[in-house]
Amino acid sequence: MTDAYEAVRLAQSAFRLALGDAQAHLARVAATPVHTPEQRAELERDARSGRLGPQMQTIAEKVDARETSWGEVFEGSSPYSDLLLPHLSAMEERYAEVWKAALEADPDFEPLVGDGGPDRPGPRVEP
Repeated sequence: MTDAYEAVRLAQSAFRLALGDAQAHLARVAATPVHTPEQRAELERDARSGRLGPQMQTIAEKVDARETSWGEVFEGSSPYSDLLLPHLSAMEERYAEVWKAALEADPDFEPLVGDGGPDRPGPRVEP
């Protein structure tokens, strides 16, 4: 076997492992409700009223008109998903430290290793 062949084989193996991990994580996230039905209803009311900003109000109007669904918006398959960005950015600014503390306290949380950049080396794959 050539070195190039072996490198490709190792890269494919690492990719399959990473893909499997990502799929398992996505399945866990999808199976875990983020909000109770009551909380979801309150958020939808707040969005409709404009309390969460004009973009969220627009999304609520599109959902009410059955042009999309909240699920499609949040999973990114809605043509209106980009309207979430201002709201999500504001939430990130507001709650970043709380989220960081919650993740650091979670014994099951495993941060991503990195993308292979100079400051974030990617995972090593042992032959």
